[in-house]
Amino acid sequence: MLDAGTRTTVTGIQSQSHADRVYDWWSQHPGLFDLFAGAAFFGRYRALRETAVDRLELAPGDRVLDLACGTGPNVPMLVDRTGDEGTVLGLDHSRGMVAAARDRGHEQDHAPVRVARADAGSLPLPDDAMDAALCTLSLSAIPDHLAAIQELRRVVRPGGRVVVLDAQPYQSGPMRLFNPLVNYVSAVATNWYPDRHLPTDLRAAFGADRVDVDLYNGGTAFVATAEL
Repeated sequence: MLDAGTRTTVTGIQSQSHADRVYDWWSQHPGLFDLFAGAAFFGRYRALRETAVDRLELAPGDRVLDLACGTGPNVPMLVDRTGDEGTVLGLDHSRGMVAAARDRGHEQDHAPVRVARADAGSLPLPDDAMDAALCTLSLSAIPDHLAAIQELRRVVRPGGRVVVLDAQPYQSGPMRLFNPLVNYVSAVATNWYPDRHLPTDLRAAFGADRVDVDLYNGGTAFVATAEL
């Protein structure tokens, strides 16, 4: 974890305004973001996203939320599983990311796909509106992640699933020596909050017996599956 001095510096970077600036910039350089994410996940970025989508256990006709959808890399996989009868809703706080996702043609190519701008802590959806929700590489960068978790719990119906793919610092071993540097760079580049422990927060919100966590890449990446 961070020492006190590093935590103070990183917290000074993190904010919603910083997040919007960062992700608006990444929205204009999607190829660079894919390279950054690929390096951060040791080349397993796409494979882990596919694993996260599989954990949703979607069926044709399902309604699925892609929270903090970015430029929409998950959308084709979600559409494949929900079909023309389903609904894929991508929400993101970054204007640039929303514009980029729309420019990729998702809404034009697939009638059930919608992309909109929204605050993760106050989603424009009624209770139990979705069958499932996905959040990839974003919950650790959302300033009020606890509010976002509660919103995911609110908008997904009983019996549905919430799946989170995200990253965390090395929790043990000699690689922890590199955490301060990696944490700072990631906070600047992605508004990352490395001192969170998302699996703990998800279990507190959904119930410890309802959240399964699979670890990858030496424990620095995880896929958490919550059943409502």
